[in-house]
Amino acid sequence: MEVAIVTSGYQPVPAALGGGVEALMDHLVDRNEVYGAAHLTVFSTHHEKSAKMAERFQKTSFIFIKPPTIVRLCDRLIYFIVKKILKKEKHMSYRYIVQRLHYIAKVSKYLHQNDYDKVILENHATLFLTLKKYHNAQKYAGRYYYHLHNKVTNDYGCKAIMLSCRKVLGVSHYMNRTIQEFLGDFPSDRCEVLRNCVDTSRFGSTKCRQDALTLRGSFGIAPDQRVVLFTGRLNKEKGIKELLLAFQKVHEPKTTLVIAGGYFYASGMVSDYEKELQKIAEPMKERIVFTGFIDHQDMPAVYGMADVAAIPSMWEDPAPLTVVESMASGLPLITTRSGGIPEYAGTDAAILLERDDQIVDRLADALTHVLTHETLRHQMAEAGRKIAKRLNTNQYYIDFMTAISD
Repeated sequence: MEVAIVTSGYQPVPAALGGGVEALMDHLVDRNEVYGAAHLTVFSTHHEKSAKMAERFQKTSFIFIKPPTIVRLCDRLIYFIVKKILKKEKHMSYRYIVQRLHYIAKVSKYLHQNDYDKVILENHATLFLTLKKYHNAQKYAGRYYYHLHNKVTNDYGCKAIMLSCRKVLGVSHYMNRTIQEFLGDFPSDRCEVLRNCVDTSRFGSTKCRQDALTLRGSFGIAPDQRVVLFTGRLNKEKGIKELLLAFQKVHEPKTTLVIAGGYFYASGMVSDYEKELQKIAEPMKERIVFTGFIDHQDMPAVYGMADVAAIPSMWEDPAPLTVVESMASGLPLITTRSGGIPEYAGTDAAILLERDDQIVDRLADALTHVLTHETLRHQMAEAGRKIAKRLNTNQYYIDFMTAISD
């Protein structure tokens, strides 16, 4: 079976620059080397490191779309105008507009010139434009699928093509409900849940705990310090500000808050919001570590040095990988009742907080409670491991291939 996977065109695959969706694609192509149920063709934006990483795969072909210099220059100009002149809050949405238009045009042509048994569109609704061109939607009728990771708010003139998807593979029941509501009359029997996964052989492993000891030292965290860990991008919706304000109210001795992540993957960009976070953290800087972006390969050790994970999402989070990674790493989890999170984190493994005007106090109380009750931490950790054990990369690959082999 020949399967084409069209990734977003933002971040490259293999995931040289990070990204949750990109990490999932890495797991998929890695397991395909073992099981070989299909030959995969992965379309990705170009990055030299990703191209080098792709060389080891025998059962997956990678087609890297490299944006010309003029495209990159246009995107920089647009981004400068949006950020500095128009001062749009969510300016990262405008960072790669021209690059993605170029990417979509190139992928459309490949789909037209070749023939695949299945076409999978990864996440971004703009990718339906690849099917709108060259009558690709008719060519691949009954053979294209939408892997849905985030809420769709615009159909980009492709509603009819979206309605004709063979299936929507949502990362949670919550996400499938959102696409049904958006499209109006998409049949529920063509929606399936494809749960996210984690490499359970690495997260929570003996090796990662050993590596964590070295990592603690590099961040100046003493062996007897307890670590509260946040992982993810430093965006408002992730709840980092609320976590910092809550941590001010936690007066447990020998406790450090580690915030692992950057504003936009490995871009090196620093947002105004991140500067605000640094300002809030300044009075307690001896108790807080900002790591910046960390390569996904190193994340098991980051989780390994923690005692508690705090993922206080302040939006309808579809199904963050950080939740699964925390549970797989044996960390009691404090999170929110948001989007698809409750579908992944049961109440035995996590404390699920309501997102209301009391969230800061609720976070502080939950952190204090978990930090001061060792037995509870162990019970939550064990419950989390049991849940995450079922969300392994082998099962993910099997579920993916089953879903598209109808």
